Amino acid sequence: MREIVDGYLFNDDNIKIAFTNRSVDAKSSEDMKNFADKYGFNHNNIVYNIQVHGADVRIVLSKADITDNGKEADGLITSLQATPLLIFTADCVPVIFYDKKQGVVALAHAGWRGTYANISGEMVNIMIDKYSCKVENIKVIIGPSISVDNYEVSHDLIEKFAVLEVKDYYKENDGKYYLDLWQLNKELLKKCGILEDNIKIIDFCTVRDNDKFFSYRLDNATPKRIGTIIQLD
Repeated sequence: MREIVDGYLFNDDNIKIAFTNRSVDAKSSEDMKNFADKYGFNHNNIVYNIQVHGADVRIVLSKADITDNGKEADGLITSLQATPLLIFTADCVPVIFYDKKQGVVALAHAGWRGTYANISGEMVNIMIDKYSCKVENIKVIIGPSISVDNYEVSHDLIEKFAVLEVKDYYKENDGKYYLDLWQLNKELLKKCGILEDNIKIIDFCTVRDNDKFFSYRLDNATPKRIGTIIQLD
């Protein structure tokens, strides 16, 4: 992953992935067109959802699906080339999936609700069932999002997550509780069979590294968003 003027770019053979920074508002079509044109993403075919903090996944099978960007969902999957997928975050976790051998790319928007509903596991299941991916070939990147040290939540929410049976998913400090969305998603992915060596956590926290990324919590409920974009070339 290399830093660029307005974000971070990562290439793995014919897979291109980018995270925008504070100089780009991913909710601005003009900003995203400029970013896409600059770094070789096909803006004409860009696909995104109306995100609703759930676990529904939109499968993009044809060019007809590209124009249907008004659907409510929090996951995107495609095997179409030159068809960038885009999700929006500002503390929630962007989870990136790809299988080079099958030529499949995917994104999930995982806030605490999506994580609790195991959207990461749902993405893996679809890649296996619908695209014949082998679990050992699926690589995952957990992108810039709020880290456990800055994500204070209620004790009730901590107790709610106990049902997922994930170890070390929170911290307690001076009677305050902090939820670890990175650990939760990582362990849920491992439960699906994703190899630990194939899970990469990008160590950028939207609060700690607020000079680089938007944070909904720290930036007073900002409407601006980080864009996570992936394209199969």
